[in-house]
Order: sequence, then C-alpha cells, then structure tokens
Amino acid sequence: MTQGTLNPATPELEQVPERSERSTADTSGRRALWLTLLSVLTPGVAHWHAGRRRTATVLTAFGGLIWVSVAFAVFNLGREHVVAAAVRPAVLLFVGATALVVIPAWVVLVVTSYNAVRAKGMSRRRARTARVAVLGLCAAVATPPALVAHYAYSQYDLITTVFADGGGRSSAPAAAANTDDPQQAGKPLPGADRLNVLLLGSDAGEGRLGTRPDTMVLASVDQDTGRTVLLSMPRNLQNAPMPEGPAKAKYPEGYPDLLNSVYAEGTRHHLHLAPGSANPGADLLKGTVSQILGMPVHHFAQVDMQGFRDLVDAMGGVDVNVAHRMPMGETGQFFQPGPQHLDGAQALWYARSRTGASDYDRMERQRCMLSTLAEQADPMTVLNHYHKMAAAAKDNFRTDIPADMLQDLVKLAEKIEPAGSIQFMPPLIEPSNPDFNRIRAIAKDTIDQSEAGEEPKATAVQHNSRVAAAC
Repeated sequence: MTQGTLNPATPELEQVPERSERSTADTSGRRALWLTLLSVLTPGVAHWHAGRRRTATVLTAFGGLIWVSVAFAVFNLGREHVVAAAVRPAVLLFVGATALVVIPAWVVLVVTSYNAVRAKGMSRRRARTARVAVLGLCAAVATPPALVAHYAYSQYDLITTVFADGGGRSSAPAAAANTDDPQQAGKPLPGADRLNVLLLGSDAGEGRLGTRPDTMVLASVDQDTGRTVLLSMPRNLQNAPMPEGPAKAKYPEGYPDLLNSVYAEGTRHHLHLAPGSANPGADLLKGTVSQILGMPVHHFAQVDMQGFRDLVDAMGGVDVNVAHRMPMGETGQFFQPGPQHLDGAQALWYARSRTGASDYDRMERQRCMLSTLAEQADPMTVLNHYHKMAAAAKDNFRTDIPADMLQDLVKLAEKIEPAGSIQFMPPLIEPSNPDFNRIRAIAKDTIDQSEAGEEPKATAVQHNSRVAAAC
C-alpha cells in the first residue's frame, strides 16, 4: 500500500526539471525574437550574440554603409533633387531594381538571424508563435522596398508612355541654342527667354466624333524668373490665320470654321496639313495659336475632359466654390451655390455643362476646374492616390514635351508664379470678327509688363463678372 501511494507522486517529481527547461527555452525564444528584430535595424547583432563574429562583422559593415547612405541622402538631397530624380527613367529603373534586390536580401537576413539565436526545446505553442512572428517580420521588412519598386515602376511607365523620347527639344522655332553658354544651363528650352506651352482641355469622349479642345490656354513662362502669363483663347474664334506651309496655302484668308475645330482638321488631313507629325491636330493648332498671338508655341499638354473624371475620382474628389445655382446637364439635378465637394462625374458635368450658360461660362469653368485640381494635388494627396492618378494620367494626358526636358522643367516649376491672365473674349475682342493685331499687341504688352514686374493693365483683363466667379 505504501509503495502504491508513493508511485503516483514519482512522475510529478520527475516533470519539474522538464518544465523548468521549457520555461528557460521559452525565455530564450523571446530573446531570440528581440535579437532578430534588432538585427533588422542593426544587421549582425544576432550573429554576434551567437558567436559568429566574422559573419556579424560583414553584416554590420553592410548595414552601416546603408545607414550612412540614407543619412547622406536625408541631410544633403533637397526636395528639388528628389523630384528631379523622380522624372528620370534611368534613375527610376535603378531604384526599382535595387528595391527588388533588397526584398530577398532583407528576408534572408531575418531568417538567418533568427536561426542563429533560435532556442532549442521550446514548447510547440511557443515555437509556432515564434515562426508566425518571424514570418510577420519578413513581410514587414519586405513591404517598404516592394512599395518603392511599385511606385518606381508606375512612375517609369507613366513617363515613358506619356512623354516623348527626345529627338529634339521642341517642334516649334526658337532662338538658336548655345548649350555652352552657362546662362543657358538648366533651362528647359536653351536659347529662348520664354517657354510657351499650349494647355488643352479636349472634349473627346464616348459618342463624340474627333477631338475638340474647348479649353485653350497658352502658358508663357519666363525661364529665368518663373513669372507666368496665361493667355486664354476662345473656342469660337473665327478666321484664325494659319501657319506657313500647306495650311496657309489651303486657307490663305484664315481658317473659316471655329478655332476649336482646327485640331480635328489637322487630324483628318494630317498627310497634307501636318506631314510627318506625331501629333498632327495639336501641331496644327500650335501653329495657328502662334500666328494669332505672334509668338512661338513650343509644346502642348492636353487633358481629355472625359478622362478628367477618372483623375478626379483617383484624387478622392475636388472642392470648388459654385458661383450660382446651375443645372447638372439634363439630369434634373442642380449644383447649389457655395463650397461643394464633387466626385468625378459631377466635376465633369460642372466643367462641361452648357445648360443655362454661355460658351464663355463653360470655358472659364473648365479652365478654373483644371487649375483648382492642380492646386489641390498636394504631395500627400498625390502619394496616397498615386497609382490611380498615374493610370488616369497615362490614359488621358498627351504631350510632346520630351522626357529629357523634365528634369529642367521640374526646376523651373519650383519658381513659377502667376504674373497675369488674359482671356480673349467679349468685350475685349469680338470672336466672330477678331482684330488679330490688337490680340498680338495685348499679348505682347502683358508679357512685357510681367517681365517688368507690373500687373496687367485693367483694360486688358475685362471679362464677365459671372465668369470670373466660376470657382
């Protein structure tokens, strides 16, 4: 009986050392996870603790090199350097490829660090928890470089798809460039005092034949100071003088239709009116606007208003100040006066609706909507919605600005400041019978005043007060 009563206690006495060993192993397991986490920030710590000094030294040297490089970039590279690098395809490819190499390297570091200090004899539950923790840490360290690679590729795809591959800084005549002149270094368009870009908002879309740019604004930028003058052309301008060459020969007395149909004319008859052009409609319109204003038009940038809806949705909507109650097309709904947050479909209705409004109202709303959207595209908004915005831009944005100009263009963009805005509409001009000499004189005077630091004359900026309050 005595022997029988002692036997049940014997196994319990024998299990005490085993539990103590497991408790020690579990404690070591927690320490191993902390050492692994520390090794992510300071490579080599776990290997050093495990006695693998040579491996630890190599990992520490590489880790130190990485952190020194990061510190150098943070403290020595300004925002302009980062932005300039972000528009260079070669840099984007390098960054993306490097990030893809970092992913497996960082995962291997996590796994080998844990294996170097992994405790033996842990309970199954603790061992399972440790494996999950290591997998989670692998995912955590792989996510940032994966996002970098994804952003880099998206940006590379956008630039190489939308922007021209070079082959000439401009298709328009400009002053002879002296690239050895230090004063010309860093200018997007060497040899010219001003860079003139025609901004187009087209109404191409489902159910519409051809492209009709209802928004036509020439942005004339002083390449030294960044002071920018905006010259808005009315869509219904008639008898526009055509550029020298086939177009002038065909329409010697001026283009008989509205200005916004010049684009479609160039596209339809590109073999005759714009032979060899990659953008015949835009190039013919650039030449026509150049004749109207009496100044060269170097490049164009075009946004499809139908695709504009996708861009607004990608940004999460746009905030506008509606000047007066107006119908939302033929939907039976109305835009109410005051601040409004519009989604893509509503923004498109607001920009394009003609119901109860004139063409000038519509033109101003489109111009104002584009500028408002640009103002609200702050860095954090762009970063948070970048992939959707890049996809929308790639599908709906066209330009002949070459990719090799972007780096200098970004530097110029940092200096840009408004220096005047002219809208050529009644009562300033009569679109059906325009005085082109007066238009050229107003454009020249406005630019001269901007270069002198003066505000445009009041007589040159008259426009309907209802239109002025469109945003």
